[in-house]
Amino acid sequence: MEIQNSKIKMQNCNPKLKILLRVLFIYLTLNFLFSTFNLEKAEASALSLSIDPSIIEINAIPPSDTTNSLTIKNNSDNQVMLQIQLKPFKVKGGNAEPEYLSLEDFPILKNIQILDNKVPVEDITLGPSQEKKLTLSINLPEEINQIDYYFSIIFVSQNTSIPLSTSSLNQLGIASNILLSVGKKEIPSAILEEFSSDIFHEKGPVPFTIRLKNKGDHFIKPKGQIIIKNMFGQSIGRLDLPSVNILSGSTRVIPSALWKEDFLLGQYTATLSISLSDDGPIITKSIRFFSFPFGTAMMITAIAILLVIIGKKVEYWYNNRLN
Repeated sequence: MEIQNSKIKMQNCNPKLKILLRVLFIYLTLNFLFSTFNLEKAEASALSLSIDPSIIEINAIPPSDTTNSLTIKNNSDNQVMLQIQLKPFKVKGGNAEPEYLSLEDFPILKNIQILDNKVPVEDITLGPSQEKKLTLSINLPEEINQIDYYFSIIFVSQNTSIPLSTSSLNQLGIASNILLSVGKKEIPSAILEEFSSDIFHEKGPVPFTIRLKNKGDHFIKPKGQIIIKNMFGQSIGRLDLPSVNILSGSTRVIPSALWKEDFLLGQYTATLSISLSDDGPIITKSIRFFSFPFGTAMMITAIAILLVIIGKKVEYWYNNRLN
C-alpha cells in the first residue's frame, strides 16, 4: 500500500518537474540570446569614426600628379585598427547611392596611393579620440582615358570583409567618395526628365519632384531655383535648390524642393531654372497648379448655417414669448 502511494506521489510530481525544467530551459535560452545581442551591439557601437571631407572633387588634365588631404578621427574611447581599401563604384537610383564594383573594372587604382607622412599605407591605428591626416596621391599618365572615375576610400576594422554597399558600410566603417574628372571640361549636357507637382492642393506646403539626367562624360553640379507666381503674375515665392553632384550617365532626384506656404488660393505658376554650370546652359520649365481650401470653406459654411439656425430658433422663441 505504501509503495503504491509513493508511486502516485511520483506521478503527481513528474508533471510539475517537467514544467519547472521547461521554464528553466526557456529562461536560460533567452538569457543567452539577450547576452549575445547586447555583446554584438556593444562591439558595433565601439567603432565610431568621422572623416573630412566626405566627398572630394578632382578635375585634372593628364599627365599630372594630384594630391588631396583627408582627416579621419576615432571618436570612441578604444583603440581601433583600420584597413584601407580603394573601391570603385557607380550610382544606382535617384538618390545617387553608391554601388561598389569589381577592382578588375578599375585599372586606374594602381596609380592611386594613400600616404601617411609621405609613406604609402594600407592600414592605420588610431588611439582613443585620435585623428590622423592622410594624403590621397593620384598619378595620371598621358595615355589615360579622359573620362570620369568614381571610387571610395574605405576604412574598416581589420579582418572585416569589404562591404558591398553603403548601407552595410555604415555599420562597419566609414568612407570618403572621390569624384575624379580627367580631361578638359566639356559643355554640360543634361535632360530634365521630370518637373512636376500635384495639379491640385487644398493647402500647403507644396512639394515638387525634379529629376535630372546627366548625358555628358563628366559629373556636373547644377544650380537651380523655382519661382512661384500667383494668378495675377506676382512673384510670391522662391526656392533655391541645393547643388548636388550628378555623375556621368546617371539620373538624380533634386532634394528639398518644397514650397513652405500654408495658405493657398487660386492658380499658381511654378517656373524651374537650372544652370548646368557657371557658364550654362540653362534648362527651364513651367508648370501650373491650383488650390482651394475646401476643408476650411466647408467649416465656415457649416458654422454659418449653424448660426442661421440658432438665429431662427431665437427669433421664433422671442416671437412666441411676445404673443
